[in-house]
Amino acid sequence: MRRLRGDALETITFVLVHGTGHGGWCWRFVRGILAGQGHRVYTPTLTGCGERSHLLHPDIGLETHIQDIVNVLEWEELDDVVLVGHSYGGCVVSGVADRAKDRLRHMVYLDTVILSDGESLAGSRRQMSDAERDADIERRRSMAPDGEYIVARSGELYGIPPEPADVLEWVNRRLTPHPLKSWLEPVKFENGGEEGVSRTFIRCTAPEMPFSGIRDHAMFAKEHPQWRYEELATGHDAMVTEPQACADLFLAAAQSP
Repeated sequence: MRRLRGDALETITFVLVHGTGHGGWCWRFVRGILAGQGHRVYTPTLTGCGERSHLLHPDIGLETHIQDIVNVLEWEELDDVVLVGHSYGGCVVSGVADRAKDRLRHMVYLDTVILSDGESLAGSRRQMSDAERDADIERRRSMAPDGEYIVARSGELYGIPPEPADVLEWVNRRLTPHPLKSWLEPVKFENGGEEGVSRTFIRCTAPEMPFSGIRDHAMFAKEHPQWRYEELATGHDAMVTEPQACADLFLAAAQSP
């Protein structure tokens, strides 16, 4: 339901950014719920992913994907945006916030990591020694056997249950390889990243995403006064398994101070 702002129903603009191996397709159910309530919803697909997988190239990195979303904001002339990043998409939206902070109303980090300046997704766990960080980077490199592309994996890894089978099959048909460089390229902040933007962290707990370090970042957000914190008792791909709950939390975040 749209909320009142002043004497008029408010239309909120959402930009939803997907994660590794996914595409704008993964937001289909959430987009339908939000758009059905009269809100504007954009679900861009990052270069080399989803229906843009024909553009996959080893030189595609985090910088490319940040620019993808900045361009959406600029070309569509969007302001007062609720910017949502899921999984790897959280790295992307932090970079977007650094460049387009004045266009943002609120940010939502959905089961993801919170990068600091100079960090990449690989090795981004908090409270990690140099040796542990190096090991994490090598582990993530191993997910791209050819040294260029992270292989597409089953939706079960992302918390999609085996039943109903048609949902898992729907996801599996759409998962695509992902450029390794995007996991390794460090983000560069010139304006403090997401600092100065109100923001919410949503952690998915049942089951948790294995070997991701998300829990460390979730606990940081939970304990930090500048973050709102929520949990969903579902798997990593909550936008598929619990679209109504996601939509409700996104709307609540949009209305928060």
